[in-house]
Amino acid sequence: MRDVQGRPIKIRAYEDSDYNDLTAMYDGFDPKGLEAGLPPIDKKIRHEWIDKIVSSLFNVVALHRGRIIGHATLDIEEVNACPEFLIFIKQGFRYCGIGTRLSEIMKDVARNLGCRKVWLTVRTGNAIAVKVFKKVGFDFVGRIDIQREMEFVIKKARE
Repeated sequence: MRDVQGRPIKIRAYEDSDYNDLTAMYDGFDPKGLEAGLPPIDKKIRHEWIDKIVSSLFNVVALHRGRIIGHATLDIEEVNACPEFLIFIKQGFRYCGIGTRLSEIMKDVARNLGCRKVWLTVRTGNAIAVKVFKKVGFDFVGRIDIQREMEFVIKKARE
């Protein structure tokens, strides 16, 4: 894809060889800990979090000039459940359509696996993220608070 600035962005499944670049993206991520404590502020805890994500969840990365600038992950271990969706875009690449595209891809992954719905947590004050999630079909659920849960209900194709 090309982002809104015309930069070429490659989106693909995470590979083990991406680990160092993914870790570097999160180590340089700003601000840390703002969205439900993620990415973790403490380096050791952040690296343990990355280890857990890449070993147990389905991951997609967005690259610009061979460097990871975005990451989305989905818990697809139990597709009959409602997997959680996480997404992070490196500063300098936000507001460029990359988050929207990653969100659409992960929705398609969940749909193709037979998931009933996908959910996420977003800080209420993160207006841009809320706008993106609403644009791709997520709706607020639950009580109003500083952090809000949103979900995307996956409709089965008619047979």
